[in-house]
Amino acid sequence: MNYFRTLLAAFVIVNLVGISLTSCIREEDYADGNGVELKFGNDTVSFDTIFTTVSSLTKTLMVYNDESKPIKIDRISLREGAASFFRLNIDGTTDLVAKDVEIGAKDSLYIFVKVELNPNNQSNPLLIEDEILFSFNGKTQSVVLQAYGQDAYYHKPTHFLLSRNSSSPSGYDTIWYSLVNEGGEQAGYVESGNEIRWKNDKPHVILGTCVVDSAFTLNLSAGTTIHLDKNSEFWVYTGGTLNATGDIAAPITFTSMRKDAQYANAAGQWGCMRFIAGCKNNVLENVVIKNNVIGILVDTCVSSSPTLTMRNTIVENCSYVGLYSRGATLDAQNLIVQNCGNYAVALTIGGNYNFVHCTFANYWQYSTRTKATLLLNDYYLDVNDNIQYRPVEQASFHNCIIYGSLAEEEVEFDLLEGGYSQKYFENCIVKTKKYASQTNVFANCLFSDPKFRAASEGDVSVGEGSVAISAGNGTWSYIVPYDIYGNLRPDPPTIGAIEYVAAQEGKRLSFTRFKRQK
Repeated sequence: MNYFRTLLAAFVIVNLVGISLTSCIREEDYADGNGVELKFGNDTVSFDTIFTTVSSLTKTLMVYNDESKPIKIDRISLREGAASFFRLNIDGTTDLVAKDVEIGAKDSLYIFVKVELNPNNQSNPLLIEDEILFSFNGKTQSVVLQAYGQDAYYHKPTHFLLSRNSSSPSGYDTIWYSLVNEGGEQAGYVESGNEIRWKNDKPHVILGTCVVDSAFTLNLSAGTTIHLDKNSEFWVYTGGTLNATGDIAAPITFTSMRKDAQYANAAGQWGCMRFIAGCKNNVLENVVIKNNVIGILVDTCVSSSPTLTMRNTIVENCSYVGLYSRGATLDAQNLIVQNCGNYAVALTIGGNYNFVHCTFANYWQYSTRTKATLLLNDYYLDVNDNIQYRPVEQASFHNCIIYGSLAEEEVEFDLLEGGYSQKYFENCIVKTKKYASQTNVFANCLFSDPKFRAASEGDVSVGEGSVAISAGNGTWSYIVPYDIYGNLRPDPPTIGAIEYVAAQEGKRLSFTRFKRQK
């Protein structure tokens, strides 16, 4: 047990609402007898994996008295006593034992539970348990306290910069940040010249903003998991490069800190992944980015080579925009962007874009969505509100699906006159009535429901009878021969990032279900 005591410090706050620790009630006025029992909202207060040094969310345990008389609890204590990893704070006191606690007739009390772990220098999660004991009327009832602890590599901010913000009282925001190649052993990196590699044996936790600085390349390998705190961001700065190359069976994941079930698909839990103007040769391959405000933000940086290349990548559950480009050069194959509170994909201020076998599906359920799945824009307003034209040099969509839950329009063209002069979509499925007749924009496209299996739940594979099956152009399946799960595409292929495979009919797909076929 001494070993585990170094792993966990935790406390339980007991808030006795409307209940005094002292009373003038006579003993005969209390409910007594062996048949009297407390009722609990849960028999176990459990936490999913909590990272060391990082506080958990607070959980609530309700304790009920269903009797017509008050109950006096002789003792509330911890099974492990002073040796427990948990601590009780009762009505502002820190005593290990609370005595003579009363719950009025048909009343209740709240117990709030919070956990904080100490580093254990181990990769595998550990289970820590204790019990809260309620002793009264000659018997004892209990509730289990349970927490899983996970050590991690930490990236904590030590620098700051000032960013202009006219709405801030000072006119500036303070951005605290760390660099990917600092923090020593607790940051879990290996440095060789300008090449940085993050280890993948433990999760990485980012507090504040973490930056790939100029002239450095950060390499991430299969199975690396990165958790970001509330409002935290990941930046690739001017001159920097991110090479995140995972595996279909072990993708690289950028996600939130919370691992409790209710947070698994909750949007807006961290800021964004940002590629700043002048960064170069960035690659995301077999990567999942989820549960943030903006999935990927790529700043203005038009060039002849892609600023960012994405292959076998999923961006999902973003409270604002999934993929937000401001004049960038992007190349994407087998990209899924889904379930965002605003646009799923916003391609603004011109740029150069090539999308092959991608699926953009927006079935956002947590608020009213009014914006289309896809936005294409070619101008901006300067500080004097003058229109500045930035042409879309190329916007090619081949064998792609752009669909969602809006009634009619899931594409929005915010283009100046002449912006429709090129062919944008070929062998795609697009939800639009407004633009469907524009043959210079759409070639060999379909405008009917692709029949996703369960898009609102994140499964954007198509089922039997979908118009997407065998409707793609085989030229592009030759260039991208495997789908996002590693299934070999036939000729003609299924439109979208996921090939239809009859053997998978009726199965719910996940990102790691299939390995590439040799």
